[in-house]
Amino acid sequence: MKYFDKINKNSSYFLSDIHEPNDNSIFLEIKKSTTSDVVQNIMVGKIGLNEKRRIEVDKKSEYFTIQFDGYVSYHVIEEGFINFQDNKDEYKAGEFSVFRVYSKSSYLDFILKETIANDIFPDEMKHYGLYCMNHVVHIISLTEPKIELIDCT
Repeated sequence: MKYFDKINKNSSYFLSDIHEPNDNSIFLEIKKSTTSDVVQNIMVGKIGLNEKRRIEVDKKSEYFTIQFDGYVSYHVIEEGFINFQDNKDEYKAGEFSVFRVYSKSSYLDFILKETIANDIFPDEMKHYGLYCMNHVVHIISLTEPKIELIDCT
């Protein structure tokens, strides 16, 4: 996949856009994060955090668009609710990275059980996971995504 490794060279992105441009197609836009130069005091609930810097979108940096044509399913989870402790050894994604491809997963098992997609397209589905600040997107797709690098300069 073009730019797959380049995406994973950065450790943190924001999901800045997600929509369906056509039937059975999903478009994602991810932008690098950066730490603000402004130091401030931040309240998280009733807890005060002094002299912290916000993590925000790097508006000067290149960014990526990712489009899946031919998805079977996708879902978005708020990052704060991800259960990282529930990873089973038999469900593999290789090394932890921002954008990953699973060879096995409980989500893919669910889709195989709950849909007829594998009857129509046997063994063609792959599970992709995109781990961003605030969002985690899981996509089951019949095709590899088209990834584009957008230069802001």
